Amino acid sequence: MAQIPSILSADNALADVITWRRAGLRTALVTLINIDGATPRPLGAQMAVAEDGRFTGYLSGGCLEQAVALEARAAIARGANKLARYGKGSAYFDIKLPCGSGLDVYFDQGIDTAVLDAADGHQRRREAFYLETHTLTGENRILTANSLEPTPRSELSGATFRRAIVPCPRVVLVGSGPILVAVAQLLTVGGFELSIFCPDHETQSLIRAAGMAFDPLRDVSTADQFALDPWSAAVVAFHDHDWEAPVLAHILKSPCFYVGVQGSRTAQANRLAKLAAMGFDQKDLARVRGPIGLIAGARSRTTLAVGILAELTAEAKTHGLLA
Repeated sequence: MAQIPSILSADNALADVITWRRAGLRTALVTLINIDGATPRPLGAQMAVAEDGRFTGYLSGGCLEQAVALEARAAIARGANKLARYGKGSAYFDIKLPCGSGLDVYFDQGIDTAVLDAADGHQRRREAFYLETHTLTGENRILTANSLEPTPRSELSGATFRRAIVPCPRVVLVGSGPILVAVAQLLTVGGFELSIFCPDHETQSLIRAAGMAFDPLRDVSTADQFALDPWSAAVVAFHDHDWEAPVLAHILKSPCFYVGVQGSRTAQANRLAKLAAMGFDQKDLARVRGPIGLIAGARSRTTLAVGILAELTAEAKTHGLLA
C-alpha cells in the first residue's frame, strides 16, 4: 500500500529544493514576497520547482500554481532569477486571481549550495532562521533568528526579502490507551514531528501494530528525554493519573507552546492541586489545558482524537507556527 504523504511536509518547499538539488536537478525556489490586497496564502509562502516539471507548495488557492511552475522552469532554463507580478497590475492579463489582489513573486534558481546546506542544518537541529534574499542581485544568506523570538516574521524591506523559517511543530505524546494511539495516527498523517512515550505493554503493542515508533516510559526520570522546545507541544493521556503530576512537572519546566491533558474536569482540578502542592504557581498552572479537544462531549477515540488535533493545530497557528 502506498504511503500517504504528510500534509505539513508537503508545505516545506525549501526541503524539496534541497533534496532535488542533491539529486542533481536544477531547481527554483519561488517565494511570495509582497501582497497587494488579500490572499489565501501568507507572505513568504513558497513553491519548489524542478527542471523536470515537478513542483510542491502553493502560493494561491489553486489558480496560480501551474502558471508559476511554467515560469519557474523558464527561469531555470535561462539561468536567471525573476520578479513577477500576478493579478492586479500584472502584465499577465490572461491569469486572473478571483481575490482581486496583486501578488509579487520571486523566482530564485541560483541559490548557492552552501546556503542550502546551512538551511538544511538549521532545520535538522530544529532552529529558527531567516533566508534573506536580495531580489536585484540574487544574493542569499542565512541569518540566525533571535532565540527570544520563537515566531520570527517574514518581511520585505526595499529589495531585500527576509523569509522566516521555523521548525515543524513537534508533538510529544505521553500516556497509554487507544486514544493516545488514535491521536498519534492523526498527527502522523498531518505531518507533525512525533515522539511517543508510554509505560504499558498493551499500548506499546498497539503503537507497534500501527507502524509507529515509541520510547518506553519506565519511570519519571525518562521524562528528561522529552526535549521540548518552543516549537513543541505536549499531550498527556493516562488512565492512571498517578503518572500525570510528575510527568507534567517535567513538561512545565520547558518552553513548549502547548500542554494538554486528557481527563474530566474533576481530574483537571485534582492534577492542578497536586502541581500547586509541588510549588508551581498560577502562571504555570494556566498552561495546563484540560479537558482537551475542541469537540465538546466527545466520547469515542475518533472524536476525542480529532478534537485534540484541532485544538493543538489552532494553538500552533496562534503562535505563528502554522499559517
